[in-house]
Amino acid sequence: MPRLTPVAVLLSLLAAATGRAQTCTDAHYRWTVKTTTAQQGAAATATTPAAMLTWTPLDLYRQTPDCTPRTDHETTLYAVTGWARELRVQKAPGDLDWHIELTQGAKTKSSKCIVVEIPDPQYGSVFATARQDFLDLIINSTIKNKKIVPPVRVTVTGPAFFDAEHRGARGTTKPPHGHGHCNSSSSALWEIHPVYQVTAP
Repeated sequence: MPRLTPVAVLLSLLAAATGRAQTCTDAHYRWTVKTTTAQQGAAATATTPAAMLTWTPLDLYRQTPDCTPRTDHETTLYAVTGWARELRVQKAPGDLDWHIELTQGAKTKSSKCIVVEIPDPQYGSVFATARQDFLDLIINSTIKNKKIVPPVRVTVTGPAFFDAEHRGARGTTKPPHGHGHCNSSSSALWEIHPVYQVTAP
């Protein structure tokens, strides 16, 4: 078997790294990660919107394409109980997620919210069920200008996700933006995404 020189080994490693980088073909930011059903059925850890707002942001920033795998809180399934305050449908091409804003209390300032998102059912029947269960829970409320009136207390279950797409490029000093009302800090970019289950507390 021929021996590889140090230069040959280096070139081989560089080629492998380049090949891995070129495998990211997601049309949207971390799309494969956002729509995965791989964590469905895992044991869930209870938490709240207020607790999530204290989590340390990940060292991630907007870049395209981006298929960064899950890490830190993102590898854990959480059951988050809070008040559903707003519902909107994402309208970017190919992104029809339901964006739901949760706050700690029914009257908590709306900017102190976290986002939970239910992907389009084309990515899994579990998402169709979660959407219907959410609608069933808010059936006695109305949606006015995307606001749920009155708000409804719900528990959503799914893996955490740090949505750095709303943070800007690395090195930026700008605050988070484009995240509904949930731009209060970089920690507010912690989401539950995707949501696998919606239940009454």
